[in-house]
Amino acid sequence: MKDAGGRLLAGVQLDRTGEQPLYRQLALQMRAMIGDGTLPPGARLPSTRTLISELGVSRATVVAAFEQLTAEGFLRARAGDGTYVDRLWGTPVPRRRSARPPLSERGAAVSARGGELYAEAPLSWSPREAESFVASQIAVDAFPVSAWRRLVAHRASRRELLGYPDAHGFDSLRTAVADYLVDVRGIDCDADQIVITSGAQQALNIIATLLLNPGDRVAVEDPGHIAGRVAFQAQGCRVVGVPVDDEGAVADAARADPALRLAYLTPARQHPLGMTMTPGRRAEWIGWAQRADAWIVEDDSDGELRYGGRLLPTLFDLDGADRVIHVGSFSKILAPSLRLGYVVLPRDLVAPFAAASSVLARPPATLMQAALADFLREGHLHAHLRRTRRLYSARQQALLEQLDTRMAGRLRASPVVAGLHVIGWLAGDVDDQSVARGLAARGVYTYALGDYRVQRRLPPALLIGFAGTAQEHMAAAVARMAAAFDEGCAAEWTGPVASE
Repeated sequence: MKDAGGRLLAGVQLDRTGEQPLYRQLALQMRAMIGDGTLPPGARLPSTRTLISELGVSRATVVAAFEQLTAEGFLRARAGDGTYVDRLWGTPVPRRRSARPPLSERGAAVSARGGELYAEAPLSWSPREAESFVASQIAVDAFPVSAWRRLVAHRASRRELLGYPDAHGFDSLRTAVADYLVDVRGIDCDADQIVITSGAQQALNIIATLLLNPGDRVAVEDPGHIAGRVAFQAQGCRVVGVPVDDEGAVADAARADPALRLAYLTPARQHPLGMTMTPGRRAEWIGWAQRADAWIVEDDSDGELRYGGRLLPTLFDLDGADRVIHVGSFSKILAPSLRLGYVVLPRDLVAPFAAASSVLARPPATLMQAALADFLREGHLHAHLRRTRRLYSARQQALLEQLDTRMAGRLRASPVVAGLHVIGWLAGDVDDQSVARGLAARGVYTYALGDYRVQRRLPPALLIGFAGTAQEHMAAAVARMAAAFDEGCAAEWTGPVASE
Protein backbone atom coordinates (compact mmCIF):
# COMPACT_ATOMS: atom_id res chain seq x y z
CA MET A 1 0.00 0.00 0.00
CA LYS A 2 1.27 3.42 -0.90
CA ASP A 3 2.47 5.61 1.99
CA ALA A 4 0.98 8.91 0.81
CA GLY A 5 2.97 11.27 3.03
CA GLY A 6 6.16 9.25 3.40
CA ARG A 7 7.86 8.37 6.68
CA LEU A 8 8.17 11.10 9.33
CA LEU A 9 11.90 10.53 10.02
CA ALA A 10 11.40 11.82 13.57
CA GLY A 11 14.72 10.33 14.64
CA VAL A 12 16.79 12.67 12.47
CA GLN A 13 18.71 15.19 14.58
CA LEU A 14 20.95 17.68 12.78
CA ASP A 15 23.74 19.55 14.53
CA ARG A 16 24.02 22.98 12.94
CA THR A 17 27.09 23.86 15.02
CA GLY A 18 29.06 20.76 14.04
CA GLU A 19 31.85 20.54 11.51
CA GLN A 20 30.08 17.90 9.38
CA PRO A 21 27.89 19.31 6.54
CA LEU A 22 24.14 18.97 7.07
CA TYR A 23 23.61 16.87 3.93
CA ARG A 24 26.23 14.42 5.21
CA GLN A 25 24.59 14.21 8.64
CA LEU A 26 21.20 13.56 7.01
CA ALA A 27 22.60 10.88 4.71
CA LEU A 28 24.42 9.06 7.51
CA GLN A 29 21.39 9.03 9.79
CA MET A 30 19.09 7.77 7.06
CA ARG A 31 21.62 5.09 6.14
CA ALA A 32 21.64 3.93 9.78
CA MET A 33 17.83 3.80 9.80
CA ILE A 34 17.86 1.63 6.70
CA GLY A 35 20.54 -0.61 8.14
CA ASP A 36 18.70 -1.31 11.41
CA GLY A 37 15.24 -1.64 9.86
CA THR A 38 13.74 1.63 11.08
CA LEU A 39 13.28 2.43 7.39
CA PRO A 40 12.30 -1.00 5.98
CA PRO A 41 12.67 -2.07 2.34
CA GLY A 42 10.09 -0.38 0.14
CA ALA A 43 9.36 2.43 2.61
CA ARG A 44 8.45 5.71 0.92
CA LEU A 45 10.39 8.79 1.97
CA PRO A 46 8.88 12.25 2.46
CA SER A 47 9.01 14.62 -0.46
CA THR A 48 11.84 17.09 -0.77
CA ARG A 49 9.46 19.94 0.04
CA THR A 50 8.23 18.16 3.20
CA LEU A 51 11.73 17.54 4.50
CA ILE A 52 12.74 21.14 3.82
CA SER A 53 9.86 22.27 6.01
CA GLU A 54 10.20 19.67 8.78
CA LEU A 55 13.99 19.76 9.12
CA GLY A 56 14.46 23.46 8.41
CA VAL A 57 17.13 22.88 5.78
CA SER A 58 17.65 23.99 2.19
CA ARG A 59 16.54 22.05 -0.89
CA ALA A 60 20.21 21.58 -1.82
CA THR A 61 20.83 19.76 1.49
CA VAL A 62 18.00 17.27 0.94
CA VAL A 63 18.79 16.70 -2.74
CA ALA A 64 22.50 16.10 -1.99
CA ALA A 65 21.64 13.56 0.75
CA PHE A 66 19.15 11.71 -1.49
CA GLU A 67 21.60 11.64 -4.41
CA GLN A 68 24.35 10.21 -2.22
CA LEU A 69 22.11 7.45 -0.84
CA THR A 70 20.77 6.66 -4.32
CA ALA A 71 24.30 6.36 -5.69
CA GLU A 72 25.19 4.03 -2.81
CA GLY A 73 22.18 1.81 -3.58
CA PHE A 74 20.15 2.59 -0.46
CA LEU A 75 17.38 4.56 -2.24
CA ARG A 76 15.54 4.23 -5.56
CA ALA A 77 13.55 6.98 -7.22
CA ARG A 78 10.36 6.26 -9.15
CA ALA A 79 9.52 8.84 -11.78
CA GLY A 80 6.46 10.79 -10.68
CA ASP A 81 5.99 8.60 -7.60
CA GLY A 82 8.66 9.63 -5.06
CA THR A 83 11.73 8.03 -3.49
CA TYR A 84 11.78 4.61 -1.75
CA VAL A 85 14.13 2.45 0.21
CA ASP A 86 15.51 -0.09 -2.24
CA ARG A 87 14.12 -3.59 -1.66
CA LEU A 88 17.62 -5.06 -1.90
CA TRP A 89 17.93 -4.09 1.77
CA GLY A 90 15.75 -6.99 2.84
CA THR A 91 17.62 -8.15 5.96
CA PRO A 92 18.13 -5.35 8.45
CA VAL A 93 21.14 -5.45 10.77
CA PRO A 94 19.84 -6.20 14.31
CA ARG A 95 19.94 -3.19 16.63
CA ARG A 96 20.85 -5.32 19.63
CA ARG A 97 24.06 -7.29 19.44
CA SER A 98 23.87 -11.03 19.96
CA ALA A 99 26.14 -12.81 22.40
CA ARG A 100 29.76 -13.09 21.33
CA PRO A 101 31.40 -16.46 20.74
CA PRO A 102 32.98 -17.82 23.95
CA LEU A 103 36.62 -17.16 24.75
CA SER A 104 39.20 -19.90 24.52
CA GLU A 105 40.24 -21.61 27.75
CA ARG A 106 43.37 -19.44 27.94
CA GLY A 107 41.41 -16.34 27.02
CA ALA A 108 38.92 -17.05 29.77
CA ALA A 109 41.72 -17.51 32.30
CA VAL A 110 43.35 -14.23 31.33
CA SER A 111 39.96 -12.56 31.43
CA ALA A 112 39.41 -13.75 35.00
CA ARG A 113 42.83 -12.42 36.00
CA GLY A 114 42.03 -9.18 34.22
CA GLY A 115 38.90 -8.89 36.32
CA GLU A 116 41.02 -9.12 39.45
CA LEU A 117 43.31 -6.38 38.19
CA TYR A 118 40.34 -4.19 37.32
CA ALA A 119 39.06 -4.57 40.87
CA GLU A 120 42.45 -3.37 42.17
CA ALA A 121 42.39 -0.14 40.16
CA PRO A 122 41.95 3.04 42.23
CA LEU A 123 39.10 5.44 41.59
CA SER A 124 39.41 7.28 38.31
CA TRP A 125 39.85 11.03 38.12
CA SER A 126 40.05 13.55 35.34
CA PRO A 127 43.60 14.14 34.04
CA ARG A 128 42.36 17.50 32.75
CA GLU A 129 42.01 18.63 36.36
CA ALA A 130 45.46 20.08 36.98
CA GLU A 131 44.77 20.85 40.66
CA SER A 132 43.74 17.78 42.59
CA PHE A 133 44.21 15.93 45.89
CA VAL A 134 45.27 12.80 43.99
CA ALA A 135 48.39 11.49 45.71
CA SER A 136 50.42 11.13 42.52
CA GLN A 137 49.62 14.55 41.03
CA ILE A 138 52.57 16.87 40.42
CA ALA A 139 52.80 20.64 40.06
CA VAL A 140 52.35 20.95 36.31
CA ASP A 141 52.61 24.74 36.67
CA ALA A 142 56.22 24.31 37.83
CA PHE A 143 57.37 22.33 34.80
CA PRO A 144 60.36 24.07 33.09
CA VAL A 145 58.60 24.53 29.77
CA SER A 146 61.11 26.89 28.12
CA ALA A 147 64.16 24.69 28.69
CA TRP A 148 62.31 21.52 27.70
CA ARG A 149 60.89 23.06 24.52
CA ARG A 150 64.35 24.26 23.45
CA LEU A 151 65.95 20.86 24.00
CA VAL A 152 63.21 18.94 22.22
CA ALA A 153 63.33 21.33 19.26
CA HIS A 154 67.11 20.93 19.02
CA ARG A 155 66.91 17.14 19.04
CA ALA A 156 63.92 17.01 16.66
CA SER A 157 66.18 18.04 13.76
CA ARG A 158 68.43 14.99 14.20
CA ARG A 159 67.44 12.38 11.60
CA GLU A 160 69.43 9.63 13.28
CA LEU A 161 66.92 9.71 16.15
CA LEU A 162 64.01 8.70 13.91
CA GLY A 163 64.81 4.99 13.72
CA TYR A 164 63.98 2.21 16.15
CA PRO A 165 65.34 2.83 19.66
CA ASP A 166 68.04 0.70 21.25
CA ALA A 167 66.44 -1.80 23.65
CA HIS A 168 68.94 -0.73 26.33
CA GLY A 169 68.10 2.96 25.89
CA PHE A 170 69.81 5.98 24.39
CA ASP A 171 73.50 5.82 25.34
CA SER A 172 73.77 9.47 26.35
CA LEU A 173 70.76 9.15 28.64
CA ARG A 174 72.11 6.00 30.29
CA THR A 175 75.34 7.87 31.03
CA ALA A 176 73.45 10.91 32.32
CA VAL A 177 71.26 8.74 34.56
CA ALA A 178 74.32 6.99 36.00
CA ASP A 179 75.88 10.37 36.84
CA TYR A 180 72.59 11.56 38.33
CA LEU A 181 72.26 8.47 40.54
CA VAL A 182 75.79 8.84 41.87
CA ASP A 183 75.15 12.49 42.70
CA VAL A 184 71.58 12.36 44.04
CA ARG A 185 71.17 8.81 45.35
CA GLY A 186 74.77 7.74 45.97
CA ILE A 187 74.38 4.62 43.81
CA ASP A 188 77.69 3.30 42.55
CA CYS A 189 76.76 1.98 39.11
CA ASP A 190 77.90 2.20 35.50
CA ALA A 191 75.89 3.28 32.48
CA ASP A 192 75.99 -0.25 31.11
CA GLN A 193 73.98 -1.46 34.14
CA ILE A 194 71.09 0.86 33.27
CA VAL A 195 68.19 0.16 30.92
CA ILE A 196 65.77 2.98 30.05
CA THR A 197 62.06 2.20 30.36
CA SER A 198 58.81 4.03 29.84
CA GLY A 199 58.38 4.45 33.59
CA ALA A 200 58.55 2.28 36.69
CA GLN A 201 55.44 0.31 35.78
CA GLN A 202 56.96 -1.03 32.58
CA ALA A 203 60.09 -1.99 34.48
CA LEU A 204 58.06 -3.93 37.03
CA ASN A 205 56.07 -5.72 34.33
CA ILE A 206 59.28 -6.82 32.60
CA ILE A 207 60.90 -7.91 35.88
CA ALA A 208 57.85 -10.00 36.75
CA THR A 209 57.92 -11.71 33.35
CA LEU A 210 61.69 -12.21 33.34
CA LEU A 211 62.25 -13.56 36.85
CA LEU A 212 59.00 -15.23 37.91
CA ASN A 213 56.73 -18.05 36.85
CA PRO A 214 52.96 -18.14 37.37
CA GLY A 215 52.28 -19.33 40.87
CA ASP A 216 55.54 -18.03 42.37
CA ARG A 217 55.17 -16.32 45.74
CA VAL A 218 56.08 -12.63 45.98
CA ALA A 219 56.33 -10.56 49.17
CA VAL A 220 54.76 -7.08 49.00
CA GLU A 221 54.34 -4.49 51.70
CA ASP A 222 50.95 -4.45 53.41
CA PRO A 223 49.82 -1.76 52.88
CA GLY A 224 51.89 -1.34 49.77
CA HIS A 225 52.25 0.20 46.34
CA ILE A 226 49.29 -0.83 44.16
CA ALA A 227 51.20 -0.59 40.87
CA GLY A 228 53.88 -2.97 42.09
CA ARG A 229 51.42 -5.48 43.44
CA VAL A 230 49.35 -5.67 40.28
CA ALA A 231 52.46 -6.13 38.11
CA PHE A 232 53.14 -9.41 39.88
CA GLN A 233 49.49 -10.41 40.02
CA ALA A 234 49.26 -9.88 36.26
CA GLN A 235 52.06 -12.44 35.85
CA GLY A 236 49.98 -14.93 37.84
CA CYS A 237 52.11 -14.75 40.97
CA ARG A 238 50.72 -15.16 44.47
CA VAL A 239 51.34 -11.98 46.44
CA VAL A 240 51.97 -12.31 50.16
CA GLY A 241 51.55 -9.24 52.33
CA VAL A 242 54.25 -8.44 54.90
CA PRO A 243 53.35 -5.94 57.62
CA VAL A 244 54.91 -2.48 57.92
CA ASP A 245 55.96 -0.88 61.20
CA ASP A 246 57.84 2.31 62.10
CA GLU A 247 61.08 0.84 60.68
CA GLY A 248 59.57 -0.21 57.36
CA ALA A 249 58.61 -3.62 55.98
CA VAL A 250 59.08 -6.42 58.52
CA ALA A 251 61.67 -8.92 57.27
CA ASP A 252 60.65 -11.61 59.79
CA ALA A 253 57.51 -12.25 57.76
CA ALA A 254 59.63 -13.11 54.70
CA ARG A 255 61.96 -15.37 56.67
CA ALA A 256 58.92 -17.37 57.77
CA ASP A 257 58.00 -18.20 54.16
CA PRO A 258 60.76 -20.22 52.43
CA ALA A 259 58.81 -20.35 49.16
CA LEU A 260 59.16 -16.61 48.50
CA ARG A 261 60.99 -15.86 45.26
CA LEU A 262 61.02 -12.04 45.35
CA ALA A 263 60.25 -9.09 47.61
CA TYR A 264 58.99 -5.76 46.29
CA LEU A 265 59.95 -2.91 48.68
CA THR A 266 59.81 0.90 48.85
CA PRO A 267 62.53 1.68 51.43
CA ALA A 268 63.26 5.35 50.60
CA ARG A 269 59.69 6.36 51.37
CA GLN A 270 57.29 3.54 52.15
CA HIS A 271 54.31 3.83 49.85
CA PRO A 272 51.74 4.74 51.05
CA LEU A 273 52.52 5.29 54.76
CA GLY A 274 55.68 7.37 54.26
CA MET A 275 58.27 6.07 56.73
CA THR A 276 61.90 5.51 55.73
CA MET A 277 63.27 2.01 56.22
CA THR A 278 65.90 1.99 58.96
CA PRO A 279 69.50 0.84 58.34
CA GLY A 280 68.97 -2.23 60.51
CA ARG A 281 65.88 -3.29 58.63
CA ARG A 282 67.69 -2.79 55.30
CA ALA A 283 70.44 -5.12 56.46
CA GLU A 284 67.82 -7.72 57.44
CA TRP A 285 66.26 -7.69 53.99
CA ILE A 286 69.63 -7.92 52.23
CA GLY A 287 70.49 -10.90 54.43
CA TRP A 288 67.17 -12.56 53.66
CA ALA A 289 67.64 -12.25 49.88
CA GLN A 290 71.14 -13.72 50.03
CA ARG A 291 70.19 -16.64 52.28
CA ALA A 292 66.92 -17.40 50.48
CA ASP A 293 68.48 -17.08 46.99
CA ALA A 294 65.71 -14.58 46.22
CA TRP A 295 65.38 -11.19 44.55
CA ILE A 296 64.58 -7.75 45.92
CA VAL A 297 63.01 -5.10 43.70
CA GLU A 298 63.72 -1.69 45.23
CA ASP A 299 61.26 0.94 44.02
CA ASP A 300 62.71 4.37 44.78
CA SER A 301 59.22 5.85 44.96
CA ASP A 302 59.44 9.58 45.78
CA GLY A 303 63.00 9.08 47.05
CA GLU A 304 64.34 12.37 45.67
CA LEU A 305 61.41 14.45 46.92
CA ARG A 306 62.58 15.04 50.50
CA TYR A 307 61.90 18.12 52.63
CA GLY A 308 63.94 17.09 55.66
CA GLY A 309 66.08 14.30 57.06
CA ARG A 310 68.74 12.43 55.12
CA LEU A 311 68.64 9.90 52.33
CA LEU A 312 69.96 6.53 53.46
CA PRO A 313 72.00 4.28 51.16
CA THR A 314 69.89 2.30 48.72
CA LEU A 315 69.46 -1.45 49.00
CA PHE A 316 71.17 -1.73 45.61
CA ASP A 317 74.28 -0.05 46.96
CA LEU A 318 74.28 -2.15 50.15
CA ASP A 319 73.85 -5.45 48.33
CA GLY A 320 77.08 -7.33 47.73
CA ALA A 321 75.60 -10.39 46.05
CA ASP A 322 73.72 -8.85 43.09
CA ARG A 323 70.29 -9.68 44.49
CA VAL A 324 68.75 -6.18 44.26
CA ILE A 325 67.18 -4.47 41.24
CA HIS A 326 66.68 -0.71 41.58
CA VAL A 327 63.73 0.89 39.77
CA GLY A 328 63.32 4.64 39.31
CA SER A 329 61.20 7.05 37.31
CA PHE A 330 61.09 10.68 36.23
CA SER A 331 57.28 10.76 36.51
CA LYS A 332 57.07 12.38 39.94
CA ILE A 333 60.19 14.52 39.82
CA LEU A 334 59.58 15.88 36.32
CA ALA A 335 56.36 14.83 34.54
CA PRO A 336 54.46 11.52 34.22
CA SER A 337 53.42 12.13 30.62
CA LEU A 338 57.06 11.95 29.48
CA ARG A 339 56.91 8.19 30.24
CA LEU A 340 60.59 7.89 31.09
CA GLY A 341 62.16 5.76 33.78
CA TYR A 342 65.08 3.43 34.34
CA VAL A 343 66.15 0.23 36.01
CA VAL A 344 69.59 -0.46 37.51
CA LEU A 345 70.45 -4.14 37.18
CA PRO A 346 73.10 -6.63 38.20
CA ARG A 347 75.34 -6.99 35.17
CA ASP A 348 74.21 -10.49 34.22
CA LEU A 349 70.57 -9.33 34.02
CA VAL A 350 71.11 -6.39 31.67
CA ALA A 351 71.01 -8.30 28.39
CA PRO A 352 68.05 -10.54 29.35
CA PHE A 353 66.10 -7.51 30.61
CA ALA A 354 66.76 -5.55 27.40
CA ALA A 355 65.74 -8.55 25.30
CA ALA A 356 62.50 -8.95 27.26
CA SER A 357 61.86 -5.22 26.94
CA SER A 358 62.18 -5.37 23.16
CA VAL A 359 59.55 -8.13 23.04
CA LEU A 360 57.07 -6.96 25.67
CA ALA A 361 57.14 -3.20 25.05
CA ARG A 362 59.26 -1.01 22.82
CA PRO A 363 61.54 1.45 24.62
CA PRO A 364 60.51 5.12 24.86
CA ALA A 365 60.92 7.41 21.85
CA THR A 366 64.59 8.17 21.22
CA LEU A 367 63.77 11.85 20.71
CA MET A 368 62.42 12.13 24.26
CA GLN A 369 65.35 10.16 25.67
CA ALA A 370 67.83 12.46 23.90
CA ALA A 371 66.06 15.59 25.17
CA LEU A 372 66.10 14.24 28.73
CA ALA A 373 69.80 13.42 28.42
CA ASP A 374 70.48 17.06 27.52
CA PHE A 375 68.16 18.20 30.32
CA LEU A 376 70.18 16.22 32.85
CA ARG A 377 73.57 17.15 31.43
CA GLU A 378 72.81 20.89 31.50
CA GLY A 379 71.75 20.70 35.17
CA HIS A 380 68.05 21.53 34.67
CA LEU A 381 66.82 18.58 36.70
CA HIS A 382 68.89 19.54 39.74
CA ALA A 383 67.53 23.09 39.57
CA HIS A 384 63.99 21.77 39.10
CA LEU A 385 64.31 19.47 42.11
CA ARG A 386 65.44 22.34 44.32
CA ARG A 387 62.49 24.48 43.19
CA THR A 388 59.87 21.77 43.59
CA ARG A 389 61.14 20.73 47.01
CA ARG A 390 60.60 24.28 48.25
CA LEU A 391 57.28 24.54 46.42
CA TYR A 392 55.92 21.21 47.68
CA SER A 393 57.03 21.92 51.24
CA ALA A 394 55.05 25.19 51.19
CA ARG A 395 52.01 23.49 49.63
CA GLN A 396 52.11 20.73 52.22
CA GLN A 397 52.14 23.31 55.01
CA ALA A 398 49.21 25.13 53.43
CA LEU A 399 47.24 21.88 53.13
CA LEU A 400 47.86 20.90 56.76
CA GLU A 401 46.79 24.33 57.99
CA GLN A 402 43.56 24.18 56.02
CA LEU A 403 42.80 20.61 57.06
CA ASP A 404 43.31 21.58 60.69
CA THR A 405 40.95 24.52 60.24
CA ARG A 406 38.22 23.08 58.02
CA MET A 407 38.36 19.32 58.62
CA ALA A 408 38.89 19.18 62.39
CA GLY A 409 36.98 16.27 63.89
CA ARG A 410 36.69 14.53 60.53
CA LEU A 411 40.32 13.67 59.82
CA ARG A 412 43.78 14.30 61.22
CA ALA A 413 46.99 14.64 59.22
CA SER A 414 50.65 15.11 60.14
CA PRO A 415 53.55 16.49 58.06
CA VAL A 416 55.68 14.16 55.97
CA VAL A 417 59.39 14.53 55.20
CA ALA A 418 59.14 13.19 51.65
CA GLY A 419 56.67 12.46 48.88
CA LEU A 420 53.57 14.09 47.46
CA HIS A 421 50.82 13.19 49.94
CA VAL A 422 49.89 13.11 53.60
CA ILE A 423 47.77 10.49 55.35
CA GLY A 424 44.46 11.81 56.62
CA TRP A 425 43.33 9.45 59.41
CA LEU A 426 39.53 9.19 59.56
CA ALA A 427 37.04 8.42 62.31
CA GLY A 428 37.54 5.00 63.85
CA ASP A 429 34.39 3.31 62.55
CA VAL A 430 34.29 4.55 58.97
CA ASP A 431 34.84 2.81 55.61
CA ASP A 432 37.54 4.84 53.87
CA GLN A 433 36.77 3.33 50.45
CA SER A 434 33.14 4.44 50.74
CA VAL A 435 34.30 7.90 51.81
CA ALA A 436 36.65 8.15 48.81
CA ARG A 437 33.85 7.12 46.46
CA GLY A 438 31.52 9.67 48.00
CA LEU A 439 34.07 12.45 47.61
CA ALA A 440 34.88 11.44 44.03
CA ALA A 441 31.19 11.57 43.14
CA ARG A 442 31.33 15.22 44.18
CA GLY A 443 34.49 16.06 42.27
CA VAL A 444 37.01 15.71 45.13
CA TYR A 445 39.57 13.02 44.35
CA THR A 446 41.65 11.15 46.93
CA TYR A 447 42.76 7.54 47.39
CA ALA A 448 41.56 5.32 50.24
CA LEU A 449 44.24 3.65 52.34
CA GLY A 450 42.09 0.52 52.16
CA ASP A 451 42.91 0.25 48.44
CA TYR A 452 46.55 -0.43 49.37
CA ARG A 453 46.08 -3.30 51.77
CA VAL A 454 46.54 -6.96 50.92
CA GLN A 455 45.12 -8.70 53.98
CA ARG A 456 46.04 -6.53 56.94
CA ARG A 457 43.28 -4.70 58.78
CA LEU A 458 44.09 -0.98 58.81
CA PRO A 459 42.65 2.11 60.45
CA PRO A 460 40.67 4.07 57.86
CA ALA A 461 42.48 6.91 56.11
CA LEU A 462 42.75 8.87 52.89
CA LEU A 463 45.86 9.67 50.86
CA ILE A 464 45.62 13.44 50.27
CA GLY A 465 48.00 14.90 47.71
CA PHE A 466 49.29 18.44 48.10
CA ALA A 467 51.70 18.91 45.18
CA GLY A 468 49.09 19.63 42.50
CA THR A 469 47.26 22.48 44.25
CA ALA A 470 48.74 25.98 44.33
CA GLN A 471 49.30 27.44 47.77
CA GLU A 472 46.95 30.35 47.09
CA HIS A 473 44.20 27.95 45.99
CA MET A 474 44.51 25.54 48.92
CA ALA A 475 41.87 27.21 51.11
CA ALA A 476 39.22 26.99 48.39
CA ALA A 477 40.20 23.40 47.53
CA VAL A 478 39.93 22.20 51.12
CA ALA A 479 36.66 24.09 51.48
CA ARG A 480 35.32 22.02 48.57
CA MET A 481 36.51 18.90 50.34
CA ALA A 482 34.77 19.90 53.56
CA ALA A 483 31.55 20.65 51.67
CA ALA A 484 31.74 17.25 49.94
CA PHE A 485 32.20 15.56 53.32
CA ASP A 486 29.21 17.37 54.75
CA GLU A 487 27.06 16.57 51.74
CA GLY A 488 27.92 12.94 51.13
CA CYS A 489 29.75 11.51 54.12
CA ALA A 490 28.14 12.95 57.24
CA ALA A 491 26.40 9.67 58.05
CA GLU A 492 29.76 7.86 58.17
CA TRP A 493 31.07 9.65 61.26
CA THR A 494 30.36 7.51 64.29
CA GLY A 495 33.44 7.94 66.45
CA PRO A 496 36.57 9.95 67.19
CA VAL A 497 39.37 10.44 64.72
CA ALA A 498 41.37 7.26 64.31
CA SER A 499 44.92 6.81 65.54
CA GLU A 500 47.45 5.21 63.27
